Amino acid sequence: MVEVVERRRAERERLIALARSYVERLAPRISVLAAAVVGSVARGDFNVWSDIDVVVICDELPERLPDRLAALAVPDTPGVQPIGFTEEEFVGALVKGNPLALAVAGEGVVLQGADLLISLSRVG
Repeated sequence: MVEVVERRRAERERLIALARSYVERLAPRISVLAAAVVGSVARGDFNVWSDIDVVVICDELPERLPDRLAALAVPDTPGVQPIGFTEEEFVGALVKGNPLALAVAGEGVVLQGADLLISLSRVG
């Protein structure tokens, strides 16, 4: 049983490392204010079909969804599903009870911008 738990823990760490690599590769292209893994990988209840949900906060994101998705795309990052918010959008999402924003504040694995996420969570 201990081996199973250790393999599971190692796989979660591998997935979080992929997310961290994604953010590092994204950062030279856009100014990432904060980023966090949410969803099943953050909670630890992922399965082989799970993607890695990464919430990215960046004030340089285009308004149009197709343009925003293109700005957040990083080649060779299999399984990473980025979700972008501007800082203002993130605060608004928190206030409205958006599940993704609440997940960042509650269970998110912070990859970058911990101080900002803490302060925004208090505002929301």
